[in-house]
Amino acid sequence: MRCTSVYRSPLGEMLLASDGSALTGLWFEGQRLFAAGLAPDARARDGLAVFDEARSWLDAYFTGGRPDAVPPLALVGTSFQRAVWDELRLVGSGQTVTYGELAARVGRLLGRATSPRAVGSAVGRNPVSVIVGCHRVLGAHGALTGYAGGLWRKRALLALEREGLVVAEAPERPAALVRALADVWERSVRATHDFLLPGEVGRMRPMVPDAIGHMPLLLVARRADAPIGFLGMDGDFVEMLFVDPAERGSGVGRLLMERATELLGAREVSVNEQNPQAVGFYEHLGFSAYRRTSTDDGGRPYPLLYMRLAPAARGR
Repeated sequence: MRCTSVYRSPLGEMLLASDGSALTGLWFEGQRLFAAGLAPDARARDGLAVFDEARSWLDAYFTGGRPDAVPPLALVGTSFQRAVWDELRLVGSGQTVTYGELAARVGRLLGRATSPRAVGSAVGRNPVSVIVGCHRVLGAHGALTGYAGGLWRKRALLALEREGLVVAEAPERPAALVRALADVWERSVRATHDFLLPGEVGRMRPMVPDAIGHMPLLLVARRADAPIGFLGMDGDFVEMLFVDPAERGSGVGRLLMERATELLGAREVSVNEQNPQAVGFYEHLGFSAYRRTSTDDGGRPYPLLYMRLAPAARGR
């Protein structure tokens, strides 16, 4: 019996597969080698106990927990691939290993030398993403290299494990959350918008909670459940992106933007021309200016640059 089910993760839909008793596959929708080896006659069946176990594990994982009880696994591959996957399972959450180090471990296990290239090929064919942590394998000197689900997902998974950074949509916005995000906005603006006229931040602050509350789509980044950044979208336009100044340089802004561009279809953004650091940030992510206005949307003397994402920039 070959069964499948869908899990909706914060990083996109995932397809689960089972032989009826153990988990045999877990892939991000659209990833390289998606559903590789899945029998053509596999059918959807949501009620399997192993799928319930996998969902519980993934729920805890994606909310920043470290679940212990891994659902039963049955990984189908060559003896060499299974040896690599067994070693992968020994790399714990928050830990990493290079392809060279993993090759040495597999070589000791098998009693013969093996190459990082051969190990990399087996890692790329791991059929159970996330639970078997192929995202924890790095290139030489710790370089972030290929991942079947995309480098943006690899960054997000490592940030979740190493730093407890959780990024998720916020369809419900209680008053306490909106106040916390407005505080993040104020701290961020005061730290980065030194071109604003005196008193401007204070005049704008009362309008911020309403803007946050009515944003069609809101992503919130949290550490230890405390909001540290947020992004708002309307259609494919990023209307707002603010990160607590204490978190600048930690990758929070990039995590928010990559979630927006890779998963939610964000393609355009506007940024204050007088904020060169923000302009450079968007340019680094593949955005380029296509229009300039001499004032902001409220007619104030703050020129805006409208920027658009180049198609080739996705998935970097």
